[in-house]
Amino acid sequence: MPEENDEEWMKYASAGFGQTNYSLWEEGVEEEKSEPEVEQLGLDLPEQLATHMEEIPRAPNPAGLKHLVRIGCCDFCLGRLGGKKRYEQTIEESGVEIRQSVVEANSHLANIREEIPLCPFCENLFEETELLADIIYDSIEPYEIKRLQIGTRFPKDQIEAEDTERKRYAATGSDGLKTGLVAEIARNLNQRLEGVKLVNEKPHVLALIDVLTLTVELDVRAHYIYGRYRKLERGIPQTRWPCRACKGRGCEKCNNTGLQYESSVQDLIGNPILEVLDAPEHSFHGMGREDIDVRCMGRGRPFVIELKEPKLRSCDYQQLENLINEKAAGAIEVSDLRNSNRSEVVRIKDTPAEKSYTIRFKLQPMNESEYNVITAPLDLTKQDKNSHKRRPRRGDKRKDNTTPLPTEIITEDSGYNEEDLSKLKKAELEAICVENNLKKAGKKSELIERILAMPTPGSICFDLPNSETIKTTIMSLEGTKLAQRTPDRVAHRRADLIRRREVITVHEPLIEIMEDGSTEVEITLRCESGTYVKETIHGDNGRTQPSVASLLKAKCEVMWLDVGDIHAD
Repeated sequence: MPEENDEEWMKYASAGFGQTNYSLWEEGVEEEKSEPEVEQLGLDLPEQLATHMEEIPRAPNPAGLKHLVRIGCCDFCLGRLGGKKRYEQTIEESGVEIRQSVVEANSHLANIREEIPLCPFCENLFEETELLADIIYDSIEPYEIKRLQIGTRFPKDQIEAEDTERKRYAATGSDGLKTGLVAEIARNLNQRLEGVKLVNEKPHVLALIDVLTLTVELDVRAHYIYGRYRKLERGIPQTRWPCRACKGRGCEKCNNTGLQYESSVQDLIGNPILEVLDAPEHSFHGMGREDIDVRCMGRGRPFVIELKEPKLRSCDYQQLENLINEKAAGAIEVSDLRNSNRSEVVRIKDTPAEKSYTIRFKLQPMNESEYNVITAPLDLTKQDKNSHKRRPRRGDKRKDNTTPLPTEIITEDSGYNEEDLSKLKKAELEAICVENNLKKAGKKSELIERILAMPTPGSICFDLPNSETIKTTIMSLEGTKLAQRTPDRVAHRRADLIRRREVITVHEPLIEIMEDGSTEVEITLRCESGTYVKETIHGDNGRTQPSVASLLKAKCEVMWLDVGDIHAD
């Protein structure tokens, strides 16, 4: 039994429980700890560390400059990216110094440019700066300019690749490829151009370089001239009016000019300036406009004329005024010519200037039906006011503009016609005669003739007012706020709105009784910008209320209208 127990105990003893690698004789020896690999740490370390190479520092560190030379940088890019450029030193001169200092310590890099002839940053584009400067100089030679801007057009991938490499190896704050190239071309041009300033905004000419084709495209900016014009003859539109028949293409009706009218204020002013400044085209910007049959008097209407791609930009404006006035032959007169700019075009267009007008009209009798039409209530329902987000016109106040519902004034005709009367019996005709205080004796045909001859309802005319009534009524218009629906004559090009406009002042009217017994009235009034003055007089079939015609109960036939003055500047 004891032997069997010993064998069982030995089985348990050899099972390995309690075994260890610990050794008393190895107590003083520390086991070397294995360092974790870079990939196991999950750190985003530079490529050089992962490959057991020293990380390349950025310029102007000597190792960084050495690397720029080793990868084949040209002298221009070495100076641009090296961070060693001194004041009044060109990037090429700085690059030469950097290369010499690197080659002195590393002679094996002396011929690196022969081994790597293409610069990895600019692709040798800086070597063409003198050529590009020559092209720009020759291109702008015909133009009189004082401000020049240079721009470049690069492929997107080239700019992105250069930007990545520059941020990796170049000195902090070094110029990008575009900036450096433009600066080098500008330096070359500065040595040749006199009186021309290289700018970054508001240039006279923008020279745009295409680096792929090594060509230069000129963007010649417009020249602006401000002035005032007086239109002394009627029948001249303010701007060019394309022929209605051919839409400006030219036809027999317009003598192949493409114009509805041979001359315009725009051409009378612009064409002489084209000859002086050697420009191909012009555009006209006026502070409002007058109708073709309206003169513009007083100090004149402010305008800015835009000359496209002019070769000259300076002239004697007094001589230019004399030239324009001489060629206009009394049709218009210009004054106050001077240099302007694009910002003034916006100011001219957006200034809500008050205007003074002188208008002459003739009074004619008005019947009740016509009076009912011009005094019919305007529909001021605000419908879809904000449905179209339009830019407000000059002088418009959105709170004073309402969109009317489509309405049509219908006048009921309660008169009699022969066909209806012939169907009636004689007794019915006699009753109509009695009702209208007519004789009822006679044949049926006589009764019908008598009824048809009586005045129809609403055909009775009001008496023309006397001079004192005319004067008092017109003077009461001062300070009145008019409600003016877009007139029929401009409805094809203006939104159908009801605009509120104020008559600011009214001068005492001139009333004349003509030889034929008719009455003519001439008044001068000052109105808010955007007022339809003709419609203020005749009422435009009720689209303007109140009107002089509705107040006088007489039809007002406008004879002529003059713009007396434009109260601006």
